[in-house]
Amino acid sequence: MTQRVVVDEIGVWTEDAGHRLGWPWSEIQHVSVSALAPEEQRFRYVEVTHVSGEFMEIGETVDGFREAVRAISARAGRPAPDLDALRASDPMLEIWSAPTAGR
Repeated sequence: MTQRVVVDEIGVWTEDAGHRLGWPWSEIQHVSVSALAPEEQRFRYVEVTHVSGEFMEIGETVDGFREAVRAISARAGRPAPDLDALRASDPMLEIWSAPTAGR
């Protein structure tokens, strides 16, 4: 089975060979997207950060990557970023952040 990413009403998960890893939204601090160099072979990835400071990186080669970015952005009420326009020189782009008191 190929690894895939799933974004649902519960949280963000990766699934591979029957194993499911990830966190519920209540435990996710923020989700960001970025690109690694070199520019001609850039590699895009999502970083999901747990409230404990732990994080998981999900690369663009994982099935469902682009759909996950769109779903996470929609959950935040934002348009999805143009992944093809991301450059390694760009700062990490936050696409979702946990609601905090006073917001």
